[in-house]
Amino acid sequence: MAADGTVYAIAEDGYLYALSRAGALSWKTDLGWLPWDCLAVSPDGMIYAGLKNKDFIAVTPSGIVAWRLHFDGLFVGDPLIAPDGTVYLGVGQGTLASLSESGRQQWSITLPGSLLLAPVMDGSGTIYLAASDRRLYALTQWGEFKWSLPLHAEVTTIAIGRDGTVLAGTKEGQIFAINPNGDMVWSCKVSASVAGVSVGLEQIVATLVDGQLLGLSAVGNELWRENTSVGLDSPPLIRGSALVAFGQDGSLLMLHQPVGVVERFSVGTAGAAVLAHDGSIYLGGRDWVLYAFPRPAQAEGVTGPWPQAGHDEQHSGRTPYGPAGGMEASLNANPDYLYLESLGGSGSHDQALAFLSEVGSRIRGGSLGKSTWYVVRILEKLAGTGLIDPVYRYQKVINNFSDVRADAATLLGEVGSAGSRWVLIHVMAAEIDAYALSEEIKALGVLAFDGDGSSSRAIAVAFARAGTLPADNRLAAAAVDALDRIATINGILNQPAVETLFSIYRGPYFEQIRRAALTALQKERNPVSASP
Repeated sequence: MAADGTVYAIAEDGYLYALSRAGALSWKTDLGWLPWDCLAVSPDGMIYAGLKNKDFIAVTPSGIVAWRLHFDGLFVGDPLIAPDGTVYLGVGQGTLASLSESGRQQWSITLPGSLLLAPVMDGSGTIYLAASDRRLYALTQWGEFKWSLPLHAEVTTIAIGRDGTVLAGTKEGQIFAINPNGDMVWSCKVSASVAGVSVGLEQIVATLVDGQLLGLSAVGNELWRENTSVGLDSPPLIRGSALVAFGQDGSLLMLHQPVGVVERFSVGTAGAAVLAHDGSIYLGGRDWVLYAFPRPAQAEGVTGPWPQAGHDEQHSGRTPYGPAGGMEASLNANPDYLYLESLGGSGSHDQALAFLSEVGSRIRGGSLGKSTWYVVRILEKLAGTGLIDPVYRYQKVINNFSDVRADAATLLGEVGSAGSRWVLIHVMAAEIDAYALSEEIKALGVLAFDGDGSSSRAIAVAFARAGTLPADNRLAAAAVDALDRIATINGILNQPAVETLFSIYRGPYFEQIRRAALTALQKERNPVSASP
C-alpha cells in the first residue's frame, strides 16, 4: 500500500494492479513476464517488482514502467527501500545490490552463502542479512561489513525492536535476540520451526509451523501461548491488542490476547498481506482474489516497532528505531566519510571545490561505488550552501557560493536519489543565481522520476520566476530538456510541464529552443529501460 492509500498487487497473469482502498481498479500494467514474490513501494510512490525472468522493474504511480534491470538470479523477498530512496535487493546466490531510484546500480557484494531472507534496515542505517552459511550479517549502507554472527541454524524470519535489537527465528526452533553490536542478548527454544516474528509495543509475537502462537517479553520470557490447531506460515500482524495469523490451509485467524482466537476466515491459499495504518488488512489470495478485511475490533493503538513482514504498509523493510547514536555513529567510524566531510563540510569555498573535484574524479573513474550513499549526503549539504544553511558574519551571508551549488547539483543528478530530488526542489525555490538555477533544473531532469509531479511543478515555478523577464535562453533550454526527460520517464506531460513548454514555444527565445519545446509537446512517450 502506498502512502496515499492505493493498494498494489502483482498477479500470476503478469499484471501489476493498482486499486483504491474501496477495491476500484485504477489501472493495470503488463509487466511483460510472470511476477516473483517481490514487491515494495518507495516514499515517493515508485513501485518496485521482481519477475521470474530475473528482471527487476520500477513502475511510476501512474502505471508507466520507468526502467527495467536484468540480474543473474531470482530475488530474495521484497526489496529494501532506504529513507533516501536507495533500493537494496537480495539476488541469487548471496548477492546484495544497491540501486539508485533512477535505476543505476551503485554497488553489489556477495556473501559466502545464499541469502535466505529479504534485507532489512534499522534506524541507524545498518542492513541485516541472513545467509545459508547460518550466519547473521550486519552491513553499513555503503556495503561495508560491520560484523557477522554464527547462529548454527538457518534463519527463517527477522524483526527489529525499538532499541535496535534484532529478533531472529530459526528453522530449528529457536528465537535469538541480538543487539546492534552483534552480541547475543538471549535465546529461547520453542516447539517447532519459527514461521515468523513481529514486535509490538509491549511484546514479541512468534508464529510456529506447528500452529503455536507465542507471546514473549522483551527479555525472552513466555507471556502466553495459543494453539491455533493449524500450521502457521508467516509473521503475524500486530495492531494494538489485536493479532492476525495466517494458516497453511489458507485460513486467516484474528485473535485478542488473552481471549484467544475470535474469528477465522478461509481464503483458499494465502499469499502476501499488508496491515494498513488504520488496522484494515489486505490479503492477496493464491486463488487470484484480493481480500480486504475491516479493522478488527479493539485494534486501536499505536503500531509497534515491527508489526508485520516488511515492517510497514509499503513493505519497505526498514524501521526508524535503532541503537543510541544512530546513523552518525556508523558514519563517524568510516575514515573515507571523515575525509570527505572534512572537505565538503568545512565551510571553506576552496575545500568545497576540492570535494566536488574528488567526487567528479571518482564518478569518471567508476570508483564511487560503496561511497555513493555518504557522498550524496554531503552533496545535499553543498547544494544548498548559502541558501538552506546561510552562515552570517556582521549580518552578511558569507557562504553564498553559487558555483558550489551549481557543481553540487550537477553531481547530484549523476549519483542522486529521492532525497537528492527533494533537496534540489527546496534549493530551487530559494535560488537567486541564474546559472546555478539552470544546473539545478538540469539535475532534476537527469534524476527524471517525478511520480508525484513535484519536480515539474518546481521547474515551472522557478522558470516563471527567473526565466521570463527578461527572457533567459539558458534557463529556457534547461527547462525544456528537463521536462522532456521527466515526461519520457513518467510517460506523461503534466499540466505545469505543458504550460511551461507552451510559454517557451510562444516566447522570445532562440528558435532552436522554441522548436525543442514544440517537439517535446508533440512527442510520443516511450519509457526507457536500463541495464546494470
